[in-house]
Amino acid sequence: MKKIITAVLIVSVLATVLPVRTLAEVPQTVEETKTLGLNILERLPGAIKDVWQNQALPLWWNMWVWTKGFWENTLGSKIQGLWEKLWGLTGEAPPDVKGEFQKEKEEMQQDLWERFKALF
Repeated sequence: MKKIITAVLIVSVLATVLPVRTLAEVPQTVEETKTLGLNILERLPGAIKDVWQNQALPLWWNMWVWTKGFWENTLGSKIQGLWEKLWGLTGEAPPDVKGEFQKEKEEMQQDLWERFKALF
């Protein structure tokens, strides 16, 4: 599967960079080859950016959304319940991971704000 996705991305980049007429014409001189090479090098960054933004990122985003939905609808609550039962065997309350994360997030934002104010 990984090889198929890589091949599709490479073909997409090449199809974006190389116009169809360029593939049909073989350069006859060194100057034509140089011009063709420079033309490809000029278009390559834009082509890679286009493929990344229009094909790769949407694909990864869709996979993330599907995985998150699958986790929340099927496994998430079961794993959470199992975790709480196992943690209960220790005799302690399970740690509040979401609360700790929120607390850390607020501290980081506050630190960022303090650093921003310190600039002025």
